[in-house]
Amino acid sequence: MSEPVAMDVDATTTSTKEVAAMNLEEDVEEEEEEEEDIEDLLELVDDASSKPAAQQVPILISVIKDETGNRYGTKAGTVKERAIYDLTRAYCATKQYDEVVNFLTGSTGKQFFEHSTKAKCAKVVRQVLDIVCTLAPEQLDMQEQICNNIIDWCRTQKRTFLRQRVEAKLASILFQQKDYGTAISLIDRLLKELKKLDDKQLLVETHLMESRVHFALRNVPKAKAALTASRTAANAIYVSPSLQASIDTMSGTIHTQEGDYSTAHSYFLEAFEQLDQMNNREQAVPCLKYMMLCRILDSLNKALKLSAKGGVGTFSLAVMKSCAVGVMSW
Repeated sequence: MSEPVAMDVDATTTSTKEVAAMNLEEDVEEEEEEEEDIEDLLELVDDASSKPAAQQVPILISVIKDETGNRYGTKAGTVKERAIYDLTRAYCATKQYDEVVNFLTGSTGKQFFEHSTKAKCAKVVRQVLDIVCTLAPEQLDMQEQICNNIIDWCRTQKRTFLRQRVEAKLASILFQQKDYGTAISLIDRLLKELKKLDDKQLLVETHLMESRVHFALRNVPKAKAALTASRTAANAIYVSPSLQASIDTMSGTIHTQEGDYSTAHSYFLEAFEQLDQMNNREQAVPCLKYMMLCRILDSLNKALKLSAKGGVGTFSLAVMKSCAVGVMSW
């Protein structure tokens, strides 16, 4: 009785292996077919990059809509994602900022977002906003309007994950506009939602922005508390080097305000090293300047203590220290 059972097991094992091999072959064939299918999309995107911005728009829209193929595989999605970013740059180059919102919330990008995961939708929309903010940094009112329109659309579509990320971006725009009251109200409301969901990544960014707003309002205790909350959330997850550099820079700024120049120098050094490794000279150079100023302030602080004992040159040194502190605040 035992031998037939053994034979049945062997037969079952063999058939399972055959099915697995057949499935693997089918997957390979599907990948090869997909590579062949997206060649026309790649050619269109590459062809559009060599044309003027105004001529790129209709070509890239045709790639994103893909009305003939309706391809939404992994590789096709990557090509369409690239087309979205190129389309955003083309709209910015021609100053058609309203079209960016129409694209994200209208029929042009509807099929792409319907066939993408919520996480990918959030990534694409945030990247689009970053492109707009980078190419039109002075157009803060336009950036605010785009964010508000996208937030309204997210509420209609019940896309909570995406709405929270756009609201975080809106808070940073309000901070740049120096509309601190509105920014704090938005941040407080957003933090209540994020704490319930325990979204660590967005908690780190939002608490950091909260710290910046409170510091701008000269409320150092609240700025320090918000920064501590940001660091606590950051310790539980992986934080990108650029975000970690922002946290260290804010830490150095607060310690400078408190007069702890040695600790501030250490934070600015950490931020500088990370930014230098990323070749981000635009943000690395200010950190280097702050490091040097912290050294000057630390030396002046020690000299003031010595001169106070001897009673020599106290006033002139105090003036030099005030000038250095003023430069750091500026």
